[in-house]
Amino acid sequence: MKILIIGGMGIIGGAITKAAAKHNMEVYVLSRRALFGEWLELGVNGIQGNWKDDTLADSVVAEGFDVIVDTQVFNVEQLKRSLHIVNNHCQQYIYISTDSVYEHPAKGLSEEKPIDINKIYWDYGINKRKCELYLLENSDKYNFFWTGIRPTITFGNTRIPVGYATKRNTYTLAERILEGKPILRFDDSQTRHAICHSSIFGEAAIGLFMNPKAVNQLYHISDDYAYTYDEIFDAIEKVLGKKGIYVKVPTEMVKYYSRSIYEEMIYDKNPEFVLDNTKIKRDSPYASYHVDIEEAMNSVLGYLKTHAQSEDEEYNLITDNILVEYVNSIEDPKLKKLVSGYLANLSSDYLKELSSFKKKRKIYNILYPLKCVKRIVKKALLRK
Repeated sequence: MKILIIGGMGIIGGAITKAAAKHNMEVYVLSRRALFGEWLELGVNGIQGNWKDDTLADSVVAEGFDVIVDTQVFNVEQLKRSLHIVNNHCQQYIYISTDSVYEHPAKGLSEEKPIDINKIYWDYGINKRKCELYLLENSDKYNFFWTGIRPTITFGNTRIPVGYATKRNTYTLAERILEGKPILRFDDSQTRHAICHSSIFGEAAIGLFMNPKAVNQLYHISDDYAYTYDEIFDAIEKVLGKKGIYVKVPTEMVKYYSRSIYEEMIYDKNPEFVLDNTKIKRDSPYASYHVDIEEAMNSVLGYLKTHAQSEDEEYNLITDNILVEYVNSIEDPKLKKLVSGYLANLSSDYLKELSSFKKKRKIYNILYPLKCVKRIVKKALLRK
């Protein structure tokens, strides 16, 4: 089976790349980066370039593929372009959607539950749902069948699956725990949220390749067990051999520093969210749909410790600025003393960095409404 994966080295595309390679499929990975490290070891074919380049995209798909997996579509215009390019060059098109198309919170959610787009409040989820609707309404316009996959919080060796986490390929969250630095949490400790290890996602996804049951169908993929964030942090602590210092703060406090993190928290990661895997397990039955979270964290943290690219400076700056603002509101005397002691030991140079970062965010927040207006005007002009 000949497969093209557009964006095949990210957390989602990479999971599919690894699973397809493991099953000896003929895999081609299109990415702006050249293949490196583990990707070279997989024996897949690398194509370096930008999918947004029409000339390059046309030349790549001209080879012809059984399945094309597209991880780079985030709105209907991008989808229409991709469908036009791949038409007549594949038998199956895999569209990567998101579980954010569902209303949150939810429990025991199946793909059969009707989706009211007016109850999706995050632009990311709204745009992904509009893409799904386009596919559902226009299947007969194209000479291939499509399958849509809705990932949940997917993690692997480059990502830690907690609500407010560090960026990919960074060990910063673990380092803060090991160094006794406070960790911010915006979640409800006992709230259960669907997560999915990349190995589960990849195996389940390739089970849909050229699968007659997957014709023009939508699926979500998650671990059969929905963990609480407490359970995930417990697993991290066991692997590190160190208890963390956690400060729970109102989610609203992160909005000043990052609207994207804020929206992701309130619309996706904070609410209780449990998925029913019945459909994907029926149609892709050979994947395992559970990993032990402690074993998974041992693998993730071990990888990040040796392969981490750099410190996540933004995570530290946001965390410590919020701690400075919130410390006097901490009710637990012992925790308040620990956080106060940590802040008192911050260097004068670092405190200047915190202040500078906060001022930059203030300027950004002042300019943000103007940027939104500019974006709306630009879209309106493009439609004319």
